[in-house]
Order: sequence, then C-alpha cells, then structure tokens
Amino acid sequence: MKHRHHKMNLRRSHVIHGCWLAIWLASAGAAAARGGTIRVNSADDSTAPPAGVVTLRSALAALKPGGRIEFDPSLDGGTIWLTLVADEHTMLLGETYANGKFAGFEQRDYGRSALVARKDVVMNASALPHGITIAWGGGSTNHARVLAVLGNLTMTKVAIRSGHVVAEMTGDAAQPYTLARGGGVAVWGTASLSLCTLSDNQVEGDLVPARDRGAFGGGIYGNRMILADCLITGNGATGFGGAGGGVYSVGGYGMLGDSGSSLNRCTVSGNRVVGEHAYGGGVFSEGGGAGNSQTLKLFNCTVARNTVADNPAVAESPMAQYYYRGGGVYMSNGSLTVASCTIVENMVSGISAVWNGKPNMGGAGVAATIGNAHVVEQMDVWHSIIAGNLVNGAPGDVYSGSLVDFFSYGYNRIGKLDLSQMLAPVPTWFNLSRKHWPKVGDQDGVALADVVDLSGVVALPGDGGAASVCWYPPAGSALDQIPLKSYAVKSVLAEYRVKSGATDHALNAVLAALRTQHAAELGSDFGSGFADMTGTLFVATPNTWPADPLNRPWITFWRNLDAELAGRLGTGGLNDDFWWAFKPDSNISGVNYRLHTTSHRTRLERTDALGHIRSRKHGDIGDIGAIELDR
Repeated sequence: MKHRHHKMNLRRSHVIHGCWLAIWLASAGAAAARGGTIRVNSADDSTAPPAGVVTLRSALAALKPGGRIEFDPSLDGGTIWLTLVADEHTMLLGETYANGKFAGFEQRDYGRSALVARKDVVMNASALPHGITIAWGGGSTNHARVLAVLGNLTMTKVAIRSGHVVAEMTGDAAQPYTLARGGGVAVWGTASLSLCTLSDNQVEGDLVPARDRGAFGGGIYGNRMILADCLITGNGATGFGGAGGGVYSVGGYGMLGDSGSSLNRCTVSGNRVVGEHAYGGGVFSEGGGAGNSQTLKLFNCTVARNTVADNPAVAESPMAQYYYRGGGVYMSNGSLTVASCTIVENMVSGISAVWNGKPNMGGAGVAATIGNAHVVEQMDVWHSIIAGNLVNGAPGDVYSGSLVDFFSYGYNRIGKLDLSQMLAPVPTWFNLSRKHWPKVGDQDGVALADVVDLSGVVALPGDGGAASVCWYPPAGSALDQIPLKSYAVKSVLAEYRVKSGATDHALNAVLAALRTQHAAELGSDFGSGFADMTGTLFVATPNTWPADPLNRPWITFWRNLDAELAGRLGTGGLNDDFWWAFKPDSNISGVNYRLHTTSHRTRLERTDALGHIRSRKHGDIGDIGAIELDR
C-alpha cells in the first residue's frame, strides 16, 4: 500500500493544469506580422488602430486562413474588453426541421457576435505566463457572444468570459428568432482548446416552446470539441428549453470517421441550465446529431456542482410537459465514455411527473435520453467516482435512459445506478445481455463521504467554495484500488434466432431459468403472474423496431420483468452472469442460441487531472477518480 497524506502537492509545475488556471488566465494584446503569425500588442478594441498598433480585432481581420495570433508579453495577465459588435447576424450552421422532423444543418442566424472569423483560426497565448482574457464589455443590456468561428478554432491559454447571447426577433419569416447558441464561443468546425477558461457566459432563450428559441451552450457551443486542461465554470443557459450550461457538443455532424468530442483533464463546475425542458447542466452531447452515433469521451475530468432546474419564469400549463435530466452530463444521441472522472454534487430539481409512462427526471450525475426521439447506443464507465448527485434531494447518480448497452470496465464507485429504462433486448444484435454491471472492483450504493475527502476539496478562488470547485481528493474505498498492469474485462453477448417454422419459447425459458438459477432470491414460483409467452417474437425491423406494433408484446414482457425483479438480483439485474448460464438450446427445439464474449483491456490512466503521473512503482496501485493523491 502507498503511504497516504491528504495534503495536495501544489507545486507550480502542476498548477498549470486544471482549475488553478483560472487565477491567471486574463488579457490579450498585440502587433507585428511574421509570415503566418500576427502579434497583438494592444488591449484596445479597434478595427483600425494607428500605425504600429495591432489590436485583436484588427489581427483577426487581417489573418489568413489557418494563421496564428500571438500576444505581446506586455499583455500578460491582462483583459481585452470588447465593446464593438462585428456582426449583428452571425451566420453559422444550425439544425433545421421539416414537418416536425430533423432535416439536417443549414446556415442559420446566430445573432450578435463581438468577434467573427469565417476561416480556420489559431489563437495562442502560451508564451504569456498568466495568459490573457477576452471579455465582452457591453453590459447586461447590450448582448453579444465573445467569438464566433465558421471553421476550426485552435486556442491555447485564453480565457473567454462575460458573453451574453439572447434569442431576439429578426423580422424574417423563415427564421423569426436568432439562435441563442454559445454565450462565450460558437464554433461550426472543430474547437480545440487547451489551458483555456470559459466563465460567466450566458445564453438566454424565449419563454415559450419553440425549437429555434431554446438556449444551448452557455460557455461554448460547437460541432466538435477537443478540450484539454480547461476550466468551464459559472456559465448558464436559461429559457423554456435549455441544454449544456457549460458545454454543448453537437458531436461532429457531417464529419467522417470517429470524429466525436472529448474533454481531457477538464473541470466543469458551477454551470446551470434553467428551463421547462432542461438538460446537461455541465455538458450536453448530441452525438453527431439525430441519426448519428458519435462518442463523447471524458477522461480525468471533474464535473461538479452543476445544476438543472425548473424555470420559475415559465407559466405552468396543464397542457405542458416538462423534463429535467443530467445535472452533470447528458447525452441525447450516440455514445458516452467516462474514464477516471469524478462526477459529484451535481443537482437536478423540478416538477416530478410521468409522461407517456416514462419519468421526466433523472441522472443528476450522468443521464441519457429516454423516449423515441433519439437513440443512445452505449455508455462505458471505468475508474470513476459518480456519487453525491441529487434529484429533488434524493440520490440519483447515473440514469441510463433508453440506452442499448451499459458497460463497466471496472473499479467504479457509483451511488445510485438506475438501469431500469434501458431498451428491451435486441437478440439479432447480440444484445440479450445489456447490463454489464458489476465488473471487477465495482461498487454501487456508495456515499459521497466514503469516496472523496470533502475536507480537502479545492474551491475556485473567490467563491468561498459555495458554487464551483476545482477538484476532490479521493478517500476511503477510492484509494489504492486500480492495478498498475492492464487487465481484461469480459462481457457476454448473446443472440438467438428462431428457425423457420419453429415456435419461439425463449421467453418462457427465461422465466424458467430465473426460477431455477435464482430460487433463493426470487422463489421457485417467480413469474407466475406472466402469461404463457409462447410465440412472442422479436421482429427485426431496421431502425424502427421500437415502434413496430408486432414488437409490443416483446417490449412489454421485458419492461414488466424488470419491474418484477425490482433490484432483487442486484443493480445489474439480468447481467452477464445470468446470460452466461442461460442455455435455451437444451430445452427449446428450433432455436439457434449463440453465446459470445468480448474482452476489453483497461489500464490506469498515465496522468491525473492535475498532470500528476499516476502510480508507476512496481506493485503499486492507483486511485479511482480524477485525482491521484501524492505519495
């Protein structure tokens, strides 16, 4: 075992990583073109500065596509206050709908932006020890986002703050309101940010239900995000509908291959979504847009004290439905990976209800969509702490929604894990086994104080620790858990097909297996209330199988079975252990049952959220969560 102490080592070489970045990210500056590089040397906001002076605005206008903006050392730690609006009607891509259905992304009006670039841009302040801040200085009534880019944005050691975007009337019948997207930054392309801070930016939508009048991405809205060592704090989205208080990732719509988004060693803390339809207080992932399956990946991140809440300014109506999900992280399409993260003390609050037989609230830590509008493919979690997150004051840490597969790859500490709303098994997808929990080293039902040292929490400077935090030291059962060497986690995949002319008795066989394999937990008469399920088929209609009336009995059986089990076989219910032992071939003629396993090799992350090297000593073991305590 390693020798432990709870005092974090705050050597300046590591302070550059994570939240302490917020202390010294500040201004911008300067002048002097060198080939493809322009140096800003003035903090003034001017389009036509005098000879020898280069402002950020003039540099951005003069920059060639893909060119680089740097900052003079005299601007170290300063702030560039923007007061001019470059574009009243910024045109970027936005979602469109036809006859109530998603129809792709087209040029849309994003409203007012202080700075606009329609080209690839590199903005690098890494030479400044204290970085630089770019802020909107127009005040609370003169709204504008700080920066909009139609292209790729690469930004290093820059803080963006005080942007405020409002959905405003355009007078255009084709688009009556501007899109409230990206209070600080809006990028249609890839946003690659490192050592950056996004703080105190806001998006504000209308208070009536309309797709174009929602508020998305308080801190940043973009097609694809690659964020590393960034701080996203104090941002918000408010309206009838709101999503992504800190970060809203479309996820790589129209991009080829694996072009999803990622956050690595980032802190997302103290962000907020307030609405009647409110999702993703910290981070929202659209998975590449409707019909796509890109992945959002979080590595070594702290996601804490973000909030999803009801909007009291919206009048309640007996005809309205309201939804509140994903205080920390929310996914509406595609897949999600959470590795070596600490997701704690996030909150969801609102008016609890059941719409169309589905709960309207869930997942104060992590949540996936539920319903028929989207498909969430897969959620992978390993080496993470997800605990102490509250839904209307009650534990609610991970909510799978109508997920296809939930995979653990081991050594997680989760408070309340709710897998009750996952999709019914899809046998032709090798998907009888959907709930791959628990695996080696996993624990659920944990209390927050048992896995993090609440006395050692590092808060953001100046907030007194009330709203936003930087990191949480691990404690208790989260210490000294993960082996140094990589290890394999096996998951069971199972498929069956009914041969032509045969009668399907598989559902009856599932009930029989439960009575025999789990008589001690369930009783030998378990499932006696179910009707004879002989001949109940799964019909593999591509994409639309959940809505096929022929699948209604199949789906109803699995929903009722999950309710009947009611956690008596543990959180995973019919997990890999059950399906490994299930052998319908032996008692059902005409059924071809195929059992496979997959193996996923997992290892300790090399560094933690602060840039510390995780355990590398012979025989040593690592900590769960975003932080590795110093030895």
